Amino acid sequence: MPVLADTGDVRYQAFNGAEIVRAARWMPQVAEAIRSDGAPPPLPWAPEGRPEFNRAVFLNLLARQWLPAIAEVDLRLRSEPPARVADLACGTGWSSIAMAQAYPLISVDGFDLDADAIHAARRNAEETDVADRVTFTAADASGPGVSGQYNLVTIIEGLHDMSRPVDALRVARGMLRETGYVIVADELVEDEFTAPASIQEQYHYAWSVVACLPAVMGDPDTAATGAVLRPATLRRYALEAGFRDLEILSVNAGMLRFYRLTP
Repeated sequence: MPVLADTGDVRYQAFNGAEIVRAARWMPQVAEAIRSDGAPPPLPWAPEGRPEFNRAVFLNLLARQWLPAIAEVDLRLRSEPPARVADLACGTGWSSIAMAQAYPLISVDGFDLDADAIHAARRNAEETDVADRVTFTAADASGPGVSGQYNLVTIIEGLHDMSRPVDALRVARGMLRETGYVIVADELVEDEFTAPASIQEQYHYAWSVVACLPAVMGDPDTAATGAVLRPATLRRYALEAGFRDLEILSVNAGMLRFYRLTP
């Protein structure tokens, strides 16, 4: 039964049991932080025996269905001279690896603040034979030597987890070459708040309370976005970061919505 047993199937969901236990273990510290107007200790990245939830989805869909649906991006990634891609908040690397596998000309640089996740990403790249075209760095990508270097910058299901998303988008814009693209994928939520919320929005709100928001409470300047990142909020972030516009793309990506930001 793929939903319970096949970790390579996009329908696999058995990892959710471990995710719920892992989140619940953190709840006493989260509750105390809320009472005291403080921040819980960082929740470390830890596999705890669970398959990475986005591996099958990214390897099967990200660069084989979702990015090909963005015609001009797909064309650039298939064309000479070889494109350079920066993958921000890459986690354990499966988004970067998926792009390298689907587009054999490109090189991908993945960036993430979590050193343990980057260590796992490097191992994953070696095991999937793309380490010659995919590199991973434990950094926020704002250092010298990365500005104006990339044809495509991606942030796949990571922007809402960043304490300072406007700063992250500003960095992404600065990384682009003159004719480059910034593509953001984040949770598919309603354009406006409604009550009662849909089951899907209730799901996103629940994870916001137990994971996404507590993770950024320690930054006094946090935007505290949470998983319910509505298009109007992302548009405001993009404009504040110096982009001219934001376009919602016609990509059928399940629980994600794709955006293109125009420098």
